[in-house]
Amino acid sequence: MARLTQMHWVQLVKAIATPLSFFVLTLLIVESTLGLVLIYAGFSETNKWTGFLWIVGLFIGVVVFVALMTVFKPKNLLYGKEEHSNPQLDESALRDQIEDIIVNKVKPECLKNKSA
Repeated sequence: MARLTQMHWVQLVKAIATPLSFFVLTLLIVESTLGLVLIYAGFSETNKWTGFLWIVGLFIGVVVFVALMTVFKPKNLLYGKEEHSNPQLDESALRDQIEDIIVNKVKPECLKNKSA
């Protein structure tokens, strides 16, 4: 089995850009770890079935949680790092910037109201 290099780990961490991708990666890690433990730990059949049911329950729980978030707070699932680092401007600040651009770029005689 090929070992992950440091570059692969960096790419993996950079791939987690939204909470939804975090849920997917977390579920993948937990499910695979539990599966490996159940396969190689030498548990009795009863304990293996209990562990298998835990894996299924965990998967269903995460699916239900993400589905509820999708219904009630869909923005929170896709709210990525871009929104945190570049928050939207306040409308008044945006209006001020537009007015500054108009004053700097448009000739003053074009701004006069001709109907008055």
